[in-house]
Amino acid sequence: MSLRSLAQPPSPSRPLGWLILAVLLLALRLPHLTGPLDDPHSWRQCDTAHYSLDFYRHGIDLLRPAVCWLGAHRTLVLECPLPEALSALLYRVGGPDPLWDRLVSLAFFVVAAGYFHAFAARIAPGRVARLATLTYLALPLGQYYSRAAQPDFVATAFVHALLFHAAVALERRSLVHACVAAASGSLGVLIKAPCLLPVLGPLALAALATPGWSTAGLGFLALGAPAVVFALWRRHADAVNAAAPDWYFLPGYYKESNAMWWYVGSLAQRLDPHGWVRLARSVLLEVLTPLGAACSVAALGWREPDAAGGQRNRARWSPGALAFALAWVAGGLVYLVVFFPLNRIHDYYQIAFLAPAALIIGLGADWLWQRLPRPGWLPLGGVAFALFLAGAVWAVRPLGYYRIDWLRVEAGRAIQERIPAGDLLIVADHNSGHSDPRLLFRADRAGWPLAFASLTPSRLDTLAALGARWAAVVTDPGAPTLQPPPFLAPMQVERRPLAHDGSALGTLWLYRLDRERLRAAAAMP
Repeated sequence: MSLRSLAQPPSPSRPLGWLILAVLLLALRLPHLTGPLDDPHSWRQCDTAHYSLDFYRHGIDLLRPAVCWLGAHRTLVLECPLPEALSALLYRVGGPDPLWDRLVSLAFFVVAAGYFHAFAARIAPGRVARLATLTYLALPLGQYYSRAAQPDFVATAFVHALLFHAAVALERRSLVHACVAAASGSLGVLIKAPCLLPVLGPLALAALATPGWSTAGLGFLALGAPAVVFALWRRHADAVNAAAPDWYFLPGYYKESNAMWWYVGSLAQRLDPHGWVRLARSVLLEVLTPLGAACSVAALGWREPDAAGGQRNRARWSPGALAFALAWVAGGLVYLVVFFPLNRIHDYYQIAFLAPAALIIGLGADWLWQRLPRPGWLPLGGVAFALFLAGAVWAVRPLGYYRIDWLRVEAGRAIQERIPAGDLLIVADHNSGHSDPRLLFRADRAGWPLAFASLTPSRLDTLAALGARWAAVVTDPGAPTLQPPPFLAPMQVERRPLAHDGSALGTLWLYRLDRERLRAAAAMP
């Protein structure tokens, strides 16, 4: 199979069985579309759902989205909140509910999977494309985040569209496909720019296989437009965020609009072996799975079938499915090294690895399908792939997905009952910190989150001068040493035990801030 096959549509014949299995794998998400926002990384989902809620209440303004953790200022521009705007439109139909954020994410996951299948079907035989697509639907990380209230799969869908249309544009010398690729890439980088980096590997391979001035021109259009759009968005974000107050007195605060160090980090972080061990474990268990890793090794023996159906070795310079898969993996490794801190802390940044992993596993599964014996009607390669799918579906259980933080859920409900709407408050719990929206979102209130160690009289007095009227402290029996500081005791108005379904969770402490008492406490040695 030559690269020229990119221009040829895949065979229209499709076994019904694989389509039924694909629907069943998608259906695994349905039981997890309702209920409170869950973990891991519910903080990111709370941010996303708050954007949607604010758009629903105050109108959609893509250029000035609001967070709940910057007090009365609130405006902060990071990623373009297009997915949240779509969710807000659904809020107007069905009412404000994170269900709609989850459905938006799931819908774009289906789009991402469709474009992935289309690309795989143009560079590999049909069975490889089907095996790879089923793998993409089954991998644990995708199972969880494809129905999470996060924008990652929206960006992924646009990036996969960029890859498909740009590759076809290079093969067909098609200006139309190049324009679609440019538009898709522009939307992708507006939502989550780092997601674009991994697909540059297979796109570079496609460009090398089709040299010429037209390739350069089409490639410049497909990738140049997203670069310009991203630069314009960052210019807008920097201008808006520069108007924010300087929260110098908040520990851990940084100007998010200029925090490239947060995205790129330092050399020391990359030299720390513990970070690499953590990443390797995450990729093995959440992206590949152990059986998928074994299939990935088998993929190295895969060869393109010749016209007669046999196997042949491909010339080094002539790319095929395995070459594209390895180029995609190489792009993912570059992405990992460049954005190492994000990948080390947030497993959802490894969503970009799902597609190359699925393609590699699909190639390995096809190799096993060809090489393992076939006693009677039963292909042992198919049995091996079925075992892999079953293992991937089961793997979400030990990984601890879908955990609900009932302590914060119940604390948020109690705060909402007690604190008047519109009052700003300071919140702290056992592992909160600056920019943490989890408790404020669940309380449907705005204010400032702080860590326990940051609850000092002078800092609270400064926030009171900015409009804070209340402080809410949540203690957890699992962290008995973290208790409200004594200087808050004279301002206490309520101490409420928290429980869920009869099980004790922790305690909510509410304080009415008094600036005179705060200043007096700050003056004490």
